[in-house]
Amino acid sequence: MEKRAFLAVFLSALVFILYQYFYLSKIDTTQIKPEQVTGLEQSAPPKTPALPQTEILVKEESKVEERLIKEREIKINTGVTEVVLTNKGGKVKAVYLQKYKAKDGKPINLIKEAEDRLLPVRLDFSDKKFSDVINSAVFDVAETEDVINLSQDKRNSTIKFFYKNSSGLEVSKEYTFYYDDYKIDVGIKTDGSALPAGGLSYQILWGPGLKSDGNSDKYNYERPTSFIDGELVSDKVSGKGEQAYHEGDIRWVAIQNKYFMAALIPVIKENLKAVVKTSDIGDLSTGLEYTSVGGRAENRFILYVGPKESDRLKTYNVSLEKIIDFGWFGFLARPLFRVLKLFYKFTHNYGISIIIITVIIKLIFFPMSQKSFKSMQKMQKIQPELKIIQERYKNDKQKLSQEMMRLYRENKINPLGGFLPVLIQIPVFVALYNVLMYSIELKQSPFIWWIKDLSEKDPYYITPILMGATMLIQQKMTPSGGDPMQAKVMLIMPVIFTFMFLNFPSGLVIYWLVNNVLSIGQQYLIYKDMKKKG
Repeated sequence: MEKRAFLAVFLSALVFILYQYFYLSKIDTTQIKPEQVTGLEQSAPPKTPALPQTEILVKEESKVEERLIKEREIKINTGVTEVVLTNKGGKVKAVYLQKYKAKDGKPINLIKEAEDRLLPVRLDFSDKKFSDVINSAVFDVAETEDVINLSQDKRNSTIKFFYKNSSGLEVSKEYTFYYDDYKIDVGIKTDGSALPAGGLSYQILWGPGLKSDGNSDKYNYERPTSFIDGELVSDKVSGKGEQAYHEGDIRWVAIQNKYFMAALIPVIKENLKAVVKTSDIGDLSTGLEYTSVGGRAENRFILYVGPKESDRLKTYNVSLEKIIDFGWFGFLARPLFRVLKLFYKFTHNYGISIIIITVIIKLIFFPMSQKSFKSMQKMQKIQPELKIIQERYKNDKQKLSQEMMRLYRENKINPLGGFLPVLIQIPVFVALYNVLMYSIELKQSPFIWWIKDLSEKDPYYITPILMGATMLIQQKMTPSGGDPMQAKVMLIMPVIFTFMFLNFPSGLVIYWLVNNVLSIGQQYLIYKDMKKKG
C-alpha cells in the first residue's frame, strides 16, 4: 500500500509536467477558450456605416500624384530596442530587442514578416478596400533624419507622420520613444468630417501575431490576452475573419508568447472597445476600436513591445505584470520568483540561485520527508505479515481491512504517513517548475562551462542523464513493497523522466537534479540513524 502511495505521488507529478509540456506550453491560438469574466461578454462585431465614395477614394489614391512623397524607413535606437518605422501607412516595420538574441546571434525581431499594409499599428475600417488604401498610403514625415540614437543626453524623440487625400480625409500618427525603455507613446488623429457622411470608426491593431524568438519553439505559444474590469481575458477566435469584442474598464490588450509581448495600453478611453480578430488568412491581431464624433477621432495609447520582465511591467501601474501566468499555483510561484531574484542579486548567477533555493525548500520540508521515509521503512518491515493477511482474507474485504488496520495500530504506523508529506510538496514543486520554465530572467543566463543558457536544454544532455541516474539511485534506496510489478514500474520512472527532461530548460533540470541528490543524502542519513537505534 505504501508503495502504491509513493507511486501515486510520482504519477501525480508526471501528470502535472506532461500537462504543462504537451498542453499549456503548446496552446494553439485558435483553440484558446475564453476565461469567465464577471460582467463581461463577447459581442458580435458592430455594424459601422459603410464609408461613402469608397470606390472613388480607391481610384483616386491609386494615383496619389504619382508618388510625390518618397517611401522612407526611420530607425530609432532606444538602447534596448531598435525600432524601424515606415511611412507607408505610418506603421511599425520591425522591433529588434538588443538584449535578446535569436539562434543566428542577431537581435530578436518581434514582428512577423508581412505585407506592408498588414504591419502593426495599422488602421482597419469597416470597409476593407478603404483600409487597404490608408494602410498602403505613403505618409509625409516631419523627421529629417533616417537614424535616431537616444542616449542619456537625448532621452526621447518624437516621429510624426501625416497623410491627407484629395477627398478630405486626414490621418496623423505620432510616435514618442524613450531612452532605455520598451514603451512607445502613440497618438493617432483622424478627420473625415469633409467626407459626405463621415463615420470614421476604426480599429488600431497589433498583428499579425508575435514572432517567436526561434530558440524555444517546442515550448512556445501565441495567444491574445487582455485585462478588462480587473480580470484577465483570453479570447477564442478560431478560423478566418472572426472578431471578438469587449467593453468595460480596458487596462490593456496584448498578444503574448512564452517570453515576449506586445501590448496596447489606452490613455484615452472614451468610445473605446477591445478587439481580437483573425484576418482572411487566419493571422491573429488584437487592438482597440475607437468611434469618431462628427467624423473626427483622437486617441492616445502606450505601446509596449518587449520582454515579460515582471519588475519593468509593474512600473506602468496598469497590472501589466499579470500577463505572466505561473499557472494553478501562482500564489506560491510569485514569492518563490522573488526569492530567486533576491539570491541572484548576491550570486549574479541564476544557476547558483536555483541550487540555493532548492536547498532551502529541502530544509523546510526535511521534517516531513524524514517522517515519510521512516514510515516507509516501517511499512517494509511488516510486509511479510501483511502478505499473510492479504492471502488469508483475500475473499473477505471487510475482514482484510480490519486486520490490516490492526497491524498498523500494533506497529504504530500511519498508512498515509509516507504519502501525505510528499503530496504536500507537489504544489511547491509545480510552482517552482513554472517559475523556471517561463521566467525570462533565465533566458540567456549562463550557469557553468557548457550551460550558456538556463532557459534552453543542456546541449550535451549531461544534467538530464545525471538526473535520471540519481532517480534510479533513489528508487534502489526506497523501501520495496514486495510487488514485482510495482517494482518494475518504479524502475521505469527514471527512464521516462530522463527522456522527458532531455529537452527541458537546463534550469529546471538542475533543480530536479539537486533535489534528487539532497533526497539521496537524506535517505542515507535516515537509514544510518535507524540502524544505530536497531
